[in-house]
Amino acid sequence: MHRPTRSLVWWQVLYRYSLFEAGDAGWSLIVVSTYFGTYLQAVLKTPGSDLGWAVTGGAVIIAVLSPILGAAADHSGRRQPYLRVAVFGVVLATAGLGWTGTAPAALLLFMLAYICINAAFAFFAAMIPAVSSARTVATVVSMTVGVGYAGALLCMLTLSRLVTSDALAGRVFLPMALIYLGFAMPAMYLSPDFIARNPSTIHFAAAYRRLRQTIREASRYRHLFRFLVGDFLYKNAIASVITLMGLYSRNVMGFKASELASLFGPAIVVAMLSAWLLFGPLIRTVGPKRAVLIDLAVWLLLFGAVLTIRPHMSLELGGWQLHGKQLFAGIVAPLAGIGLAGVWSGSRVLLTALAPVEKSGEFWGLYNLSGRSASVLGDATWSTILTVLGEGSLGYRAAVAALALYVLLGAALIASLPDVRPSPGNFQPPL
Repeated sequence: MHRPTRSLVWWQVLYRYSLFEAGDAGWSLIVVSTYFGTYLQAVLKTPGSDLGWAVTGGAVIIAVLSPILGAAADHSGRRQPYLRVAVFGVVLATAGLGWTGTAPAALLLFMLAYICINAAFAFFAAMIPAVSSARTVATVVSMTVGVGYAGALLCMLTLSRLVTSDALAGRVFLPMALIYLGFAMPAMYLSPDFIARNPSTIHFAAAYRRLRQTIREASRYRHLFRFLVGDFLYKNAIASVITLMGLYSRNVMGFKASELASLFGPAIVVAMLSAWLLFGPLIRTVGPKRAVLIDLAVWLLLFGAVLTIRPHMSLELGGWQLHGKQLFAGIVAPLAGIGLAGVWSGSRVLLTALAPVEKSGEFWGLYNLSGRSASVLGDATWSTILTVLGEGSLGYRAAVAALALYVLLGAALIASLPDVRPSPGNFQPPL
């Protein structure tokens, strides 16, 4: 049994804990953002909007389960036993995608993998109070987010070589499953974890009672619940962008599947560097609340750029002629990288500062509920708009405008929170 400790140096935290996020971010980029939508359209001849409905269905299920699983983890004390089950579910379902010959089977396996990967991430994130302290949490979180984007970049650079045409998109799923497992293994078995209090079995009745009691005591945690609502609103846009941007890039801007690495690559590099060099120091300097608000302003700039840049436009800059696809890759991709690094870094530290350690599993489960139910509404929003207006420029631009509104509403709620910072009471004490 691993006991929480503060003696780990940064490279030990990196290896035992943070590496998990490399596989998680890589899976999201390769499967959700890039190749599963292409696989549906080019191989299985299924509309791209079906990806949105599959994500919505999976998100509904994980939104219902996350708080209960988090409360169960608090009841048992341990996170790792639940993490292992979820990780193996991801691996098996993702590996199976490459052998499916029908759209219903592919969508079913995708939903299963999507449910499991989000459950795994909830347990992984809930281990933050066991692997960090009030002094180190901003560094640990920003390093972990940066490692995630480094892993995503590695996956894109290696696996994109397997897809030389849209018809070969199914080649990436088995190697992605194995890469995910490799990155997840240290966190599953070597990371510090909470001390076991009860058997690591899921007692839904006990977990539900804990969750119901927490909701009844909402007035004690009013800032936490306000944060979760604000997070729900801006995650509508951010979670949906992860899914939508691959389709938008192909269907509006004219990128081919083989060109998406040139689009996502710069975004990932910027995200990785921003997490390591920008948001860790920024959170320590201005606090997690202001860091989140700064990041949401970046997202609004991104949506403005997406609505402004057209496929056939050009801009002359210092004798260089930049066309629509180049402008999109050079402006939108870096803004997306900064935005993604900031929202995952700032939000996790802000939640850590607001949540009491004895209920960390519950609130990380509710945080996952917020993010996943936001994905339900966000993905349903753009899927409905594409279904009604069609998968042309008008439909996609209307979807982008709708997502920008969610960011504005979320920023208003975050602005109303107190300027809190993590304290020793938010962490598992060392033994």
